Amino acid sequence: MAKIHPSSVVEAGAVLADDVEVGPLCYVGPNVKIGAGTKLIGQCRVDGYTEIGCGNIIYPFASLGLPAQDVHVEEGKKTYLKVGDHNIFRENFTAHTGTMPDTVTVIGNHCMFMACTHVAHNCVVGDHVIMVNSSALAGYCEVGDHALISGLSAMHQFCRIGRFAIISGGSVFSQDIPPFMMAEGRNGGVKMINLVGLKRGGFSDEAIRVIRDLYKLYYLRGLSPRNALDAVKTQLPQTDEVKEFIAFCESSKRGVLPPRIAGKRA
Repeated sequence: MAKIHPSSVVEAGAVLADDVEVGPLCYVGPNVKIGAGTKLIGQCRVDGYTEIGCGNIIYPFASLGLPAQDVHVEEGKKTYLKVGDHNIFRENFTAHTGTMPDTVTVIGNHCMFMACTHVAHNCVVGDHVIMVNSSALAGYCEVGDHALISGLSAMHQFCRIGRFAIISGGSVFSQDIPPFMMAEGRNGGVKMINLVGLKRGGFSDEAIRVIRDLYKLYYLRGLSPRNALDAVKTQLPQTDEVKEFIAFCESSKRGVLPPRIAGKRA
């Protein structure tokens, strides 16, 4: 049976695994499902049509599953938040359900959301993502696995961050950031490859060499985006990473972030 502090409110209808722990002064709504081993430290709220997986830790003053901050939200309609396993949600984290009826906000597995971070409605966040203090995603953003969003950074709605990309602190972007790249500034551009992240992620020396060549060819030759992508297709070995970069760029709707400074060394 779940361990629930007497000062907390768990509404009838909520489904909690037997070893869930709910600390003092928490609220769990009637349509919430919480998986095994998840802990609500205290003074946090989980509400709405929210499903939380196993082994998550939710710290004080975090709020998951409240309605989206959007004027188009229809009161009484079902919108969803789905959270995976083994995530950490620190103090004052917020994540909202989808905006339109039957839409969902998705958070993957093994992520860390530091204090005062925000995942808005209809976002899709992958696995092993880190959001540092006071960073935020606007609605409908997509974040690839192992991305790192540094503190005080923000993404415009509908933007995407590729796998193993990193955003420097204090940055604001309204275009897509391709996989394996480092970006900084207010739409300041791609600075270099995420070399440290790639090494930590177990990429081989050869894979990193190809990604470095990819960066130089796409960003430092002064080519238009279309011509640069054609060059990537014809002049580089078509490794999985190169194909991933190409697919990301070709599917971009907001445009791919340009280089920060021409000639910057990778």
